[in-house]
Amino acid sequence: MLTTLANAADLAQWANRLDAQGLLPKLIRRIILATSSEITRIGVRSEEGIRYPGFDGIIEAGKGNAFVPTGLSVWEMGVNQDPKGKAEGDYTKRTEDPLGVDPLQTTFVFVTPRRWSGKEDWVEDKRLSGTWRDVWVRDADDLETWLGNVA
Repeated sequence: MLTTLANAADLAQWANRLDAQGLLPKLIRRIILATSSEITRIGVRSEEGIRYPGFDGIIEAGKGNAFVPTGLSVWEMGVNQDPKGKAEGDYTKRTEDPLGVDPLQTTFVFVTPRRWSGKEDWVEDKRLSGTWRDVWVRDADDLETWLGNVA
C-alpha cells in the first residue's frame, strides 16, 4: 500500500499558512537529505533563519537525481500566491548579484509549494539567456512526486 505524505493540493493549501514560509526550507532540506546520496555541502536556513540575507539554500551534490542537480546549486523558495512573480524577482536579484558563486557553474533552483502551470515556459526562457548553468523549478506537483520517494 502506498502512503502519500502530501499531495499537490495539500501542499498548495499549506502554502496559505503563516508558518509555511519558514517550514518550506526545512521540508526541502529534509527531503534532499532523505533522497540524495552524495550531498557534499548543504546550507538551508529555515524557520527564524529565513530572516537572514543570502540564498535560501546552497547545495553541492556529487551525483544529482531528478530533484537535486549534480554539482553546485543555489535555491530560492517562496510560498507566494504568484510563484512566477516571486521566481522572477529572485532570479533577477541573484543574477544581478550571485553572492560569490559563478552562475555559469551553478544551477538556479526555484521551489514553490503552489501549482505553477507556466513553469516550463519560464524555465525555458531563463535557460535561453545562458546566464546560469541550468535553471530548474519545483512546484507542488514536483514536490508531491519527490515526497513519494521518501522512505
